[in-house]
Amino acid sequence: MEIIPAIDLRGGRCVRLRQGDFAVETIFDNDPVAVASRFVENGANRIHVVDLDGAKDGVRANARSVSSIVRSIDVPVQVGGGIRHRDTAIALLEQGVDRVIFGTAAIEAPDEVAHTVAAYGSGRVVVSVDSKGGEVTTHGWRYTVNTSVRMLIKTVSELGVRRFIYTDVVKDGTLEHPDFETIDRLVKDVRHPISIAGGVASIDDLIRLKRIGIEGAIVGLAVHSGAINLCDAIHSVEAITLPANHRDKIEPDKNLTRTRPDADA
Repeated sequence: MEIIPAIDLRGGRCVRLRQGDFAVETIFDNDPVAVASRFVENGANRIHVVDLDGAKDGVRANARSVSSIVRSIDVPVQVGGGIRHRDTAIALLEQGVDRVIFGTAAIEAPDEVAHTVAAYGSGRVVVSVDSKGGEVTTHGWRYTVNTSVRMLIKTVSELGVRRFIYTDVVKDGTLEHPDFETIDRLVKDVRHPISIAGGVASIDDLIRLKRIGIEGAIVGLAVHSGAINLCDAIHSVEAITLPANHRDKIEPDKNLTRTRPDADA
């Protein structure tokens, strides 16, 4: 299981929201590149970046910060927030982003998702399924739609998507621990790799998530606030050995080589 530290961008700064509420914002750093570099120094093998302005308004207002992060570190970066069209997704992939994350577009413009999968393969495309009280949300978690988490996953799976992020909006930015029962049921029901976000507060939470069988745990407030030491967490989770009969849902990407623009270009 990967532990993936998150950088949420708003107005070019590294922030965290509570339960997706744009009115409840904590600013952690004015230099997202420095934050990403610290995560890598502490052992992160992947960084999760979200353009919150883009998620809300559909316009990638933090594109320059995203590009700077990708060009400044040597680990894969996955990016979401405001990716509503195939051209945006493809541009990010060509800039060196390892995975693009569709959210709202998976519901409102599924053809854009399907085209990106066809062009770059399922290993480079993720769909984020954001749930608030059991209802799927869109547009930066501001609106709910009449579809279930499982139905959305089933629908986009038919488009060729093979990797998902499940975010519990109610838990996000709270340090109130994940809803392990819901996550366990989801992992058992869905036959594709799933990462989770929302509520992670301790190394024990991460160990429990690994035992459930998720592919990755996206951790934001816990590492920014110091509730979790990233280096200790990575080592602790790596030390956990799962039983031989444990169902490994992680499907390694095949025939994929991450491209990264030369940092001096």
